[in-house]
Amino acid sequence: MDNGHSLEDLQTMFETNPQMFNIVEEPIDIDLQLGYFKRARKLKKQARKLEDVLAMVPQLYDEHLRVEEKRDILILLASFESVEAFRALEAYWKTAQGDVRPWVAMAYQESKMSLESSLLDEKQVLISTGLGGKGYKLRYFICFLHNEDIPYTNTQQKIIQNELSYIFKDYQAECETVEFSGSYAKILALMPLAADVREILIKVAEECNQYGNFISHNFMVTNVKALDDEEITELVQTRELEAELAEQLSSMGFGFDYDDDDDDDD
Repeated sequence: MDNGHSLEDLQTMFETNPQMFNIVEEPIDIDLQLGYFKRARKLKKQARKLEDVLAMVPQLYDEHLRVEEKRDILILLASFESVEAFRALEAYWKTAQGDVRPWVAMAYQESKMSLESSLLDEKQVLISTGLGGKGYKLRYFICFLHNEDIPYTNTQQKIIQNELSYIFKDYQAECETVEFSGSYAKILALMPLAADVREILIKVAEECNQYGNFISHNFMVTNVKALDDEEITELVQTRELEAELAEQLSSMGFGFDYDDDDDDDD
């Protein structure tokens, strides 16, 4: 989650100085991320001494302490440009499990970015998405829809897997998982921060369709969360209703701006 920069700005900044970017690698619910930054803004208004916050660190390992209380300690630690605070977060991040884990990941990355900004005297950019990332790459959930709304054949599945591997390599992208569920080809992939994700996926679909035109030109892509079959079906039905409404209004002489080629959902 980066505030104040357009995608074009971020791409330019990344191309000139990729070291300034810090990507939260773990998948973290978007609502939790918003809650983290909201709580951080509130806590940072309160004056705290570093030594007082460091004294709270042992409480993080107390199994009976509520997650909300641990969250506040983590946020306070991340608010200091301090090696001691960062080391405390790093140590806890390596062992934290359960509900507190995403709060630790957010605080650890914020502390790391803040410390690097201070030591390098160079502004850092923190980027966090629902699906996280790896290195300088963001993770995306992608779904290719079968053009005839029928299950993919074994041959079609192999074609998709081969084209993903071949084309992704040209863009330094990585395919983590491919799952076929009826007429849905569900993919988790890592894409470079500056990559044109839509362009890459259109190319994959076009290459696959050289072998039978079996992939719909409408596909789904998001870095918010991985969708299950029910959620995908609901989105598909919504798009179909929108298209049907646009056609009906057009036949009645009403203007309706519906872009049937706007097929990504990022």
